[in-house]
Amino acid sequence: MSKMLSLLSVFVLILASLACSLPGAVSSPAASLPTLEIPTFTPAAPVEIKPTDLPAAPTFTPEPTALTAQTGSLNPLAIADCDIFTDADLMNNVGAIPETKISASDANQQACQYNFTGGSLYVSIAISLPGREAYENVRQFDALSGGSSEPVALGEIALLKTFEDGRISLEAVLNGWYVVLTEQGLDTKHLLNLGNLLLNELASGAW
Repeated sequence: MSKMLSLLSVFVLILASLACSLPGAVSSPAASLPTLEIPTFTPAAPVEIKPTDLPAAPTFTPEPTALTAQTGSLNPLAIADCDIFTDADLMNNVGAIPETKISASDANQQACQYNFTGGSLYVSIAISLPGREAYENVRQFDALSGGSSEPVALGEIALLKTFEDGRISLEAVLNGWYVVLTEQGLDTKHLLNLGNLLLNELASGAW
């Protein structure tokens, strides 16, 4: 009897095995694995690297240069007696050519008197002393000479002197030279014109 039960058990096992191998057999589904989320990475926007701007180069404004008179080449130590002014100088600034020229130069001054039909012009340039020193020496005798004085803007220092007899003198220090221009029968503007002419033409005094 037990032998029959053993054969029956083997037969059942064989049937069960065949049933699993038959097509269409349904097997229990395998347990599904959990879905893994794969992280996504968004690349950062590239940063634009610009070259550093260099600071602008500083600009320098030159300081204004003081305007000075352009000195010429007329050296009182190396000219003839009455070549302080030429005929053209006098025609352009006085309006006439002198009829005569009389030298008045000596060891202390280069001087000349120019005589016109209606008046005269006396010009002297001190050559024995620096201009400012000669100017101050003359100032000591102003009270004795009489007349009135009026400062004018010309050269280093200048003034117009009017005498009782009607003469007018321009006394000035021009480029280091003491210059005196005295007119009789002419006009004050002629003295000023000639003074400005000398300011441009006289060489600097080498004292």
